[in-house]
Amino acid sequence: MWGSYPTNLCCRNVLPVMSQALAIHVVKTQGQGSVFLAQEEWQNCSGPLQMQQSVSALKCGFDDLNSRSSQCSRTTLSGLSQDQPFLDALRNCSQFGNAFDGVCRNCTRAILALREFLLKRYGVKDENKTETAICGVAAMISIAAANMKGSFSVDIDYIRCLSMLDKFEPDYIKLKYSLAEAIFSILIAITAVMLIILLIKYVSKKKPQKPVQSGPITTWSGLYRFSKAEIENAINFERKDLGRGSAGQVYKGVLPSGQVVAIKHINKSNTSDSFTREVEGLSRVRHPNLVCLFGCCVEDGEQFLVYEYCAAGNLAQHLLRNDPVLTWERRVKILRDCALALRYLHHYIDGCIVHRDIKAKDISMNKRPPEDLEDPRLNGNVNKVDFESILQVAVLCVAKSSKGRPTIDLVYEEMDKAWKNTLADMKKAKKGISSSATPLSISSDVFSV
Repeated sequence: MWGSYPTNLCCRNVLPVMSQALAIHVVKTQGQGSVFLAQEEWQNCSGPLQMQQSVSALKCGFDDLNSRSSQCSRTTLSGLSQDQPFLDALRNCSQFGNAFDGVCRNCTRAILALREFLLKRYGVKDENKTETAICGVAAMISIAAANMKGSFSVDIDYIRCLSMLDKFEPDYIKLKYSLAEAIFSILIAITAVMLIILLIKYVSKKKPQKPVQSGPITTWSGLYRFSKAEIENAINFERKDLGRGSAGQVYKGVLPSGQVVAIKHINKSNTSDSFTREVEGLSRVRHPNLVCLFGCCVEDGEQFLVYEYCAAGNLAQHLLRNDPVLTWERRVKILRDCALALRYLHHYIDGCIVHRDIKAKDISMNKRPPEDLEDPRLNGNVNKVDFESILQVAVLCVAKSSKGRPTIDLVYEEMDKAWKNTLADMKKAKKGISSSATPLSISSDVFSV
């Protein structure tokens, strides 16, 4: 993780979340305090993440990020502010825009140079790499805090860039080479391969499947292969139906460890090929706004996927409940986070992943006024400018022709603007100042159709 801490894929969200929280703490102390919390304060940060209850700093091995853990843990933003390596890193990590790849390369190089500067400043001889890891995180937190400029909001492109420092196990690289070899072989002898596949399918239909032993699927995926007995025991613990999707039924389950999970029973009409593709595609996807895939089960012709359980319920439940009503501020934050997750999927490093089941409604601006779509339970506590702008983006997103739809980058940009407007309104409301939002950048002229 960030070229410093060993961890697994399910824990990949913990270090970014903790680092952002620590950066906010640095800003609140005006850069005078250490970039890390005192040991007794850090213990308050050992609980599970709000949006990913199955992981925490303690469980994932980040429990030494406190001000007494190393020499570098004494680093302060004010103590770095005049040092040239810090200024170089701050400059290179403040220019994210359209040329992300080039900026990110310069940023990561500058971060690593700042880490080496800290190691030399404190005279650290690091044989077990622990000090190197902590100095690296200290450098990253310092840059994040300096870039906040009092806004308490970390540049998401900066966090995304830091992931480029991640180093995967050798097996992950080997998988890539083996995949390339397989594709090359298929191109050379496609006819022979097709005959072999047809023969395997014919034999598998005649021959009953043997139970598959539980255990890890591969060393790189971090997934667990459950037995059918484990799946049935987990479902029968409470026997609660969570709903049905296009792929199958979803149940609440409880593992022997006591961890609560969501178990999707895949429809038998779905082929094993599509099931395998879904597992392979989702096994490496990790994002704070996306549920984590823990494992799967393929046995006796049955297929199951085991996901992280969302204890707080789904979005529809929050929108439809009357007590308490979801506020306008929360709704804008949810919109922004949904756009952020979709942008992550569209730009996924191993290839674009398309959700294809976002429902965000088919309406015509010329036939229904925006007020018809405003939730009356909000009692008018809505920013009218942002509301109409968001609605305009939604209309574009459901255009019949793909040429009229905005890219996910543009959608996220507009939702992020709405969220920043909302934050500004909240701050002004606390001071008792009335305000109006800055209109979003998509012109209403495009809605003549």
